[in-house]
Amino acid sequence: MTDEEILERHIGREETTWDQVDPERMRRLAALLDRDWEESDTPPPLAHFVLFRPDARESRLGVDGHPVREAEGMLPAISLPRRMWAGSRIRFEAPLTTGMALVRTSRLTKAVAKRGRSGDMAFCTVEHSIRAEGQDAPLIVEEQDLVYREAHRSPDLAVRRAPEPEFAARHTAGFTPGPVELFRYSALTFNSHRIHYDADYARSVEGYRDCVVHGPLLATKLFEYLETIARGRRIAEFAFRAVSPSFVGEDLTLGAAIDGDAARLIVTHGDGVAVTGEATLGS
Repeated sequence: MTDEEILERHIGREETTWDQVDPERMRRLAALLDRDWEESDTPPPLAHFVLFRPDARESRLGVDGHPVREAEGMLPAISLPRRMWAGSRIRFEAPLTTGMALVRTSRLTKAVAKRGRSGDMAFCTVEHSIRAEGQDAPLIVEEQDLVYREAHRSPDLAVRRAPEPEFAARHTAGFTPGPVELFRYSALTFNSHRIHYDADYARSVEGYRDCVVHGPLLATKLFEYLETIARGRRIAEFAFRAVSPSFVGEDLTLGAAIDGDAARLIVTHGDGVAVTGEATLGS
């Protein structure tokens, strides 16, 4: 069966998982963001990113650290080996509260094969609907984009292609993600993808020049920064898209421009844009 046929057959597949907004993970996420946290506080920014963690047995992990894709699983078991979280569009219907028991229903809504300048690729979209256990109305609805790519074939490192920013940020803040921060985020999310902590693997197998900063970590930093400059306004919708990789030890800049209820967001590095984002603010 071809990859195109596998993609087509997987569209519509679902899976359901359960979790709880436990204070231990909330406290550790807050610590990663360099803030104190008490159980009476609201969960830290994008707390659902550290919930519903993968739990594949060690023997079911691939060479890259990701769970092996199974023919009967929700995600397509195609031949393209490299996988990345390319972005998300998130709608916040109601807040999470500490101790809340949650149910997440995930559905593969789109799966398309394409040919790009770097070779064969596949783009998949998974819709996650998170609700309180025993309730029908969702708390969070997220469309998550995943990209699968061919193996890195050249002995040389891949050239980072990053566009220039399309808007001028009115608010900026710098930060430099270090190896400890990347390790702690991998541990917190139980993300065993080796590009985030194994520099030799990242270079020799995936073609990166160093360990790659997690896209969701950059999104969390961007969301947190928007909360700071929005001065108490609720973030009703948030979206981000990974444009080019960022590497450990690299100086990065968070940027934002707010116009009424709309916010444009960006993360840049020395070569250009790493992440773009947008948000809708409420009262």
